[in-house]
Amino acid sequence: MKTSSSSPSLTLARAFEQFLQVSSFARRTRESYTEDLAPLFAECGQIPVTGLTAEVIQTFLVRQESLAPATYNRRLAALRSFTRWLRDQGRLTDALLDSVERKPEGKRTARALDAQQVESVLRKIEDPRDRALFWLIYDGAFAVRKRWPLTSTTFPGPSARFSSTAKATAHARCSSRVPSAPSSISTWRRVGTRRRDRSS
Repeated sequence: MKTSSSSPSLTLARAFEQFLQVSSFARRTRESYTEDLAPLFAECGQIPVTGLTAEVIQTFLVRQESLAPATYNRRLAALRSFTRWLRDQGRLTDALLDSVERKPEGKRTARALDAQQVESVLRKIEDPRDRALFWLIYDGAFAVRKRWPLTSTTFPGPSARFSSTAKATAHARCSSRVPSAPSSISTWRRVGTRRRDRSS
């Protein structure tokens, strides 16, 4: 939808404000776009929209070259979204970023979690039986940490539920090598028994 204000004297900063106002972005996206394009508006925010040329954009992007690829790509995406909106409004006629490509980011490696982070995740698991099971896995992981490193993908979200097959598999893998397994397994089985009794 085109806005009613199409004055050639509209500044770039004011046009960006309108862009955020009429867009259906989430609050975090608006904040991210504002942060990512702040360097552009600090230098060029008061120029008219028609002054946003390929040369201006190229100068801005060259100054972002020293950033990490992910940060560079995020700023490029924000600028691309803004300039596309300006074209839709009829305020720009050229596709200024069509020839600009994202930087390759490479393969991301798993991020190791420290003990405090892992325990915080485990305490948020709502199902008592699942919580007992994953405490068992956690204890076992530390017992064999050189063979089983903990990463951000090791544990699911707080509300995750698991099939009986998955539970049995994890139980079989851990119980034979965890010194504290008997008490953890007992807790896991006791909670399961109480749940079955309530449902019968």
